Amino acid sequence: MKKIKGFCLVFLLTNLIFLEAFAQRQVIFDMPNKALAIGREIEIFEDKTASLTFEEVSNRPDIGAYFRRSLQINPNFGVTSSVIWARITLQNKTSQNLYLEIAEATIDSIAFYKIDAEKKVSYLKSGTYVPIRQRDVETNFYLLDLNLAPQETSTYYIRFQSSLPLLFPLRVAPLKVYFEDNHPKDIMQGIYIGIMLVMAIFNFFIFFTVRTKVYLYYVIYVLSFASFFAYNKGFINEFIWPNAVWINRFGPISISLGISFGLLFANSFLNVERYLPISNKIAKVLISLVLVFVTSYWLGLGRTSIILLNAVAFVIVVYVLVIATYIWMKGSEEALFFLGAWSIMLVSALIFIMQLSNILPSDYFTRNALQVGSALEVVMLSFALAHRINKDRKEKEKYQAEVIHQLQANDQMRNRIARDLHDDIGSTLSSIGILSQVVETQIDKKDSSLKKLVVRISESSQNVQRSLSDIVWTTKQTEESLDSVIVKMKEFTAEMLEPKNIDYTFSVSDISCIQFSPLKQYNIYLIFKEAVNNSVKYAQASNIEIAIFFTEEYFTIIVKDNGIGFDEGNVKQGNGLNNMQERALAMNGKIQILTKPQKGTLIELKVPLNSK
Repeated sequence: MKKIKGFCLVFLLTNLIFLEAFAQRQVIFDMPNKALAIGREIEIFEDKTASLTFEEVSNRPDIGAYFRRSLQINPNFGVTSSVIWARITLQNKTSQNLYLEIAEATIDSIAFYKIDAEKKVSYLKSGTYVPIRQRDVETNFYLLDLNLAPQETSTYYIRFQSSLPLLFPLRVAPLKVYFEDNHPKDIMQGIYIGIMLVMAIFNFFIFFTVRTKVYLYYVIYVLSFASFFAYNKGFINEFIWPNAVWINRFGPISISLGISFGLLFANSFLNVERYLPISNKIAKVLISLVLVFVTSYWLGLGRTSIILLNAVAFVIVVYVLVIATYIWMKGSEEALFFLGAWSIMLVSALIFIMQLSNILPSDYFTRNALQVGSALEVVMLSFALAHRINKDRKEKEKYQAEVIHQLQANDQMRNRIARDLHDDIGSTLSSIGILSQVVETQIDKKDSSLKKLVVRISESSQNVQRSLSDIVWTTKQTEESLDSVIVKMKEFTAEMLEPKNIDYTFSVSDISCIQFSPLKQYNIYLIFKEAVNNSVKYAQASNIEIAIFFTEEYFTIIVKDNGIGFDEGNVKQGNGLNNMQERALAMNGKIQILTKPQKGTLIELKVPLNSK
């Protein structure tokens, strides 16, 4: 008898537990001016097969018994392949129409079922792949009309499925309450996106000014985070592509870009090539992993790829913190700024990822931790970049001062060398020339060979003195106009031709608009000297014509004589002609020699005008 009573008692308790588990809890809504969070009021069932239909979930007692009361105010299942069913029975004790808010914009599929008091079922489909124009209310989050009349009671089933982390904060309230409650939150989101855009635009202009890739990496990094949160909060779906739902499949690309360019920015900003060269190889491996996981997500391995992508993101954040610490310990002042900013990013990213992975509860703080951290980080990094600009400016000014000092020192040395050449060697050569002339007058006229030798010494000293004068002029020449070189050409022509009674013409067009570097002027002058000198020494000319002019492409010098000419095929080129060719090539110019025996010689030099 006692055994029978004991069995009956166990049976009764088991049935009570079963009935308690199966019984649908009724929630009464009686707050017309306040939203009711129902995360802990709903009952949850996880369909791990992802194959059960609404009819099976709502009608089969064995399945209904598996519904359990939610323990989270914002139910969070992380990245899961399961379908999550939620059910609740609501009674409207107000005089207003009620709406259900699902405050998570990135849920792939939402199926909403209502069973009224007469067991009539109505169905509504929503989610990121349903155009926003087809929703009950066109907002960034989901607002579903409960169609619950005053004093009416209905039961609701909601089916959730997503390839991204699945969490669904749920609230019930009249439409007016949502507007009043969400409006300040939207303003805060707008401030966040505004800060990110301002920082991106500001640094984009800096990039255009300094053309340094670190600023471009930073701009893409900031824009990636801004677009990620704009997508995560539903603003992109609402305002950018309300009907192009296929783009939602590319949602993870923004955070992937943020991760990748954040790493590139860190490497560039911290100058890892100087302190830790292997970091560039590590960065390439990590970015390759990000690319692989994003690609595999698009190819259908969504949930696994997202889990691995979150893991790589966390590894990158920690890795950057480690190398920033190492470089700071090596003495980099910039690394200290970066370390402070990235530490904030590390903490906020850790909180956000742990919330997505259902390690931490999903609440207002954990859901927005990464936004707060990224905004603070971006502002601090902007200060760090400003500090870097100021440091680069000071280093540039220091370098410019050193260059100016060196140029001044070089200029002083050049003037000293020119002065010494002129005063010391020049005066010595003048003395040699004068002494040679004295010796020449005192030598017996019969000793012609010795007299010729002395004449050669005198001529050689004059030539060397003339060349020395040219070198001194070149050393001191800094102007790019051709005026001074034309003057020297005229002086040399007169000095060479007039003592030998050679007629000549020297025509120069207006070349004031032409500018060449001092080195190029020197080469032009030496080629001209060689051409005139050859006419005097070898051509036996009685007349020489010199023309200097320019066309649209070339600066041209022509030296033409009426001398004996020569046969180009039978004449071996000496150092003079070779030097003329080499100097012309050094200026990207060309030199042409036209001559025939007894027909004179024409030498033409052409120098392109497209460079100094």
